[in-house]
Amino acid sequence: MTAESENRHRPDDSTGSQSERLFNGAPIRVLVVDDSRASADALSAYLQAGGMSVRTVYHGSDALREAKAWIPDCIVLDVAMPGLSGIGVAAALRRIETTGKIPLLAYTAFDTADRIREMKEVGFDVVCRKPAELTQLEGMIFKLVSHEAVDDFRVASSPAEFVPPDAGLDTLDRH
Repeated sequence: MTAESENRHRPDDSTGSQSERLFNGAPIRVLVVDDSRASADALSAYLQAGGMSVRTVYHGSDALREAKAWIPDCIVLDVAMPGLSGIGVAAALRRIETTGKIPLLAYTAFDTADRIREMKEVGFDVVCRKPAELTQLEGMIFKLVSHEAVDDFRVASSPAEFVPPDAGLDTLDRH
């Protein structure tokens, strides 16, 4: 079913992290969706430790319900899930008025040009290939929420690799 966890912080906490200060003291709200509980829970714990407000679900249908009810600032979505896949979730979210503009980050092991093209076509804003350093993933979330990386579709691979320029897709700058 659905496992929810939310990190709450005081808006006037001047010692907060970058994510807490991004929206005038309101933490970034991130929905993490992955059928691998261990992966989803580890990512959620990391993002919460950085000050983000996180909810975690393990099924595509739960992702749709949670996204409509909670309206996160960003959704980190696994692509390969049984039942309603991340591709199906992204396509459905883009058709719903209240969720259509939420930045979508595909967090996936799929890296073929055809799959990346499919992710772009259904509305993902960025693709981060598993495994990735969590600090890099967190940085991508900051960029998406602040609309720095949504001008064009971006693909970021594991820390040591990037999509070759001849693949026709831009890469996300690492910091």
